Amino acid sequence: MVYFLFWSLWVGSSMALPAFPFVAVMACLSSCSLILWPRARHRLISLVYLMVPLALGFWLIHGGFFARLVGSEAVGARPLWAMGLWLRILSVVSMSQLLLEYFPPRRIVKALLNGPAPDGIAYLMASPLLLAEQIKVRIGEIREAQLARGVRVKGSIRERFSSLSALVFPLVLGLLNDLPARSAALDMKGFGFFPGSSKKKGEEESLKLPEDSLTEEDPVLSVDRLVLRSSKNGEPVLEVPELTLFPGEWLLVEGGNGSGKSSLAAALSGAIPEHRGGYLEGTVSVTGKDIRPLGCLHLSDKVQWVQQIPGLSMSGCCYSVWDEISFGPGNLSISPEKVELRVKRAMDLLGISHLRDRNPIELSGGEAQKTAFASSLAMSPRLLILDEAFSRIASADVPVIAAGLREWSGESGCSVVLLERDGEPFKEFCDQKGFLEGGSLVLDAGDHVRPRLEGAVQGGVSGGRSLLEFRDLGFSWRPEKPSVFDSIDGVVREGERIALVGPNGAGKSTLMRLCSGLISPDSGSIELDGLDVGSMDPELRASRVGFLFQDAERQIFHSTVAEEVLFSLRKEQLSMSEKEACLERALSDTGLSGMEKRHPLDLNSAERRMVAVASLAVKDLDMLLLDEPTRDFDSRWMIIFENWLERQRGAVLAVSHDPDFVSRFFPTVWTLKNGSLASRRIEVS
Repeated sequence: MVYFLFWSLWVGSSMALPAFPFVAVMACLSSCSLILWPRARHRLISLVYLMVPLALGFWLIHGGFFARLVGSEAVGARPLWAMGLWLRILSVVSMSQLLLEYFPPRRIVKALLNGPAPDGIAYLMASPLLLAEQIKVRIGEIREAQLARGVRVKGSIRERFSSLSALVFPLVLGLLNDLPARSAALDMKGFGFFPGSSKKKGEEESLKLPEDSLTEEDPVLSVDRLVLRSSKNGEPVLEVPELTLFPGEWLLVEGGNGSGKSSLAAALSGAIPEHRGGYLEGTVSVTGKDIRPLGCLHLSDKVQWVQQIPGLSMSGCCYSVWDEISFGPGNLSISPEKVELRVKRAMDLLGISHLRDRNPIELSGGEAQKTAFASSLAMSPRLLILDEAFSRIASADVPVIAAGLREWSGESGCSVVLLERDGEPFKEFCDQKGFLEGGSLVLDAGDHVRPRLEGAVQGGVSGGRSLLEFRDLGFSWRPEKPSVFDSIDGVVREGERIALVGPNGAGKSTLMRLCSGLISPDSGSIELDGLDVGSMDPELRASRVGFLFQDAERQIFHSTVAEEVLFSLRKEQLSMSEKEACLERALSDTGLSGMEKRHPLDLNSAERRMVAVASLAVKDLDMLLLDEPTRDFDSRWMIIFENWLERQRGAVLAVSHDPDFVSRFFPTVWTLKNGSLASRRIEVS
């Protein structure tokens, strides 16, 4: 509204005053000032930059200048009118930039979503700004991944074009791949459930949630022979026998990678077939109602699903943790006082009250997981589905959160379905247990026999030559933000194996990115064999240091597994047959043989991570930086990964929340906490 009002007033004034000879002079002066002072930030100068060309454009277009200068029959009219069109576009862009300078996107989005327009229209109007934010973050992530793979994002025109072409594929594909999950997340937050209800601030509740008359004797969840097929006549993807959960009961379902845990979560939450393809047979009822005709939106006050990737469980509409958690309850036509109580309780339970004003996109993986978790709890559901929702949370916090969640579910009568690869930490809280394998759920399965992991890996070198060293290292994401750490020191020696542990948000991933040269420190130095890591040529750095990102999807660029792995050898002086031999060996070592032609994003989470591992395995590296490498692995994949890692000659620095993995593999442990780094030696067992 502000934009169109401003635009109309300016057009009207330009048409009323058709002659401004001095405007051209001012435009030239502003253009010169833009060239002379390109980094100027002062708002008044920005106003001159934007408004003077805008005034000139509107005077030329709307003041009748072109109409008087040329007629429709005149020679050269087309180029002049083309220039007029360009000026028209420039004026709109300039006005948009001006508005975004004085009205930040977060204020515009908030005003739209809380304005009088219906939720769907408001979201449609806000979506360009929301998408711009998401694209900006995603481009930054892909650029980092490219740098880690040795792509020069700043170099010759050819190199820039090459990096741009490698950027577009994962950007577009990633956004499309995330679309169903993001759409389901909005529905889960009740967006549009009660049209306009979230916008009646301070008013009496005019709409009411449908009451359920559930008692302790009535089941919250009831399943009768559920079968999920990918097509009407296809083989079953998922089969669930009779299943009943009463208020406050917990069901633990264990299953390996690709066993069907996420399919089960989607089926129980109402996301199939609206947000995920498939055909359901049988009956799934929540609080006595069949969920299939309802879908996620109309179940949002009763069913919540916390997805594996925390960003996909968030609305994408909010710019603070508090707003994100309150977004869902605010759509349910309850009073602001009740919304506040729900949000505070959820934040206290997850221990994230200190994150209240943080932007969700700036959170660490564990902090984002807790925020997504809290946003679902604040909806006060009757059925809570947790799809590996603890995977990014520090191991020390898991039992505390689980105990608090068990108390909350008992008080609220909420039933919980826990879907985990390894359910050992949660067995004491659960009333029923089951095991999912090959899409078939077996209830009361007891303790399923898993492949046994080997004992300690005899690795690690003490007293070897220094390979990577950082001294007096200090870093802050923004000058106005507190420092992540101020002055820390560390040395990684040749062949040494070090685990980096610490609470969520301590800065572990930040330290890994500094060590890989993807970001630069505010103070201190980081050197690889005496060379400044950040100043090294990306190709040289990538030939010596391999970085496995926390989210494997971030570093995948190509449409087949083979192309993705061979990309790491693009600069190697090897024949095609030699490269194919390296590819075959890397795929064999990482358990991916036979998947050469598969699309990486069509694989399950463990297989996708192994594609990223294979991209490192195909080279002989001096150092491996691994950010939570085992988070996606069941026992089978853990054995494959550890067998590969045991054979690596290079030094290893790995972030991990898995104490068993750390105790088996790493003789040296660094603990990063409250901006300090402490080192200790342990006996691997």
